[in-house]
Amino acid sequence: MKQGEEAVAIQGHIKGGNPAFLSDRQRAEVSLAVTKDSGLSAKAEISNGGLLSIAVLVSSILLSTAVLVHVATRDTASRRHR
Repeated sequence: MKQGEEAVAIQGHIKGGNPAFLSDRQRAEVSLAVTKDSGLSAKAEISNGGLLSIAVLVSSILLSTAVLVHVATRDTASRRHR
């Protein structure tokens, strides 16, 4: 595929709204050996849609925490200035 064709293919993928993009899976694997006889091994697999959902949830938690901190500290700031 030539460079121009690749750009058209990428634009078509984005504009076409290919639903297969959200179902693509991301995989990760890690293993850690602490000693000769003990260690840890973990595998994770998540779809792009799931990753997007997690990002939205974390963002909303951070934003709501910022609002709670602001509300909790606004009265103490006005009391200090009296």
